Amino acid sequence: MYEVVLEREDCVMCGNCVDLDETLFTFDDDDRATIVGSNRDGDVDELEIDDIEVYTEAAENCSGECIEVYDEEGNPV
Repeated sequence: MYEVVLEREDCVMCGNCVDLDETLFTFDDDDRATIVGSNRDGDVDELEIDDIEVYTEAAENCSGECIEVYDEEGNPV
């Protein structure tokens, strides 16, 4: 199991994650990206996932560098 984290305060609203897959990422009411189905703690979205392919691509293409994917031990992927 992996975890994807989106630090919403760092989002620059570039839209790269939403363009990549709008079923996994969307813009919230404040025009910042959010992870569909995630839990929000403060201004951080967190979601446990099995398939990291789209999320790692989103992290690599994020202009604000606000998306991170972690392995089971909490290490960045």
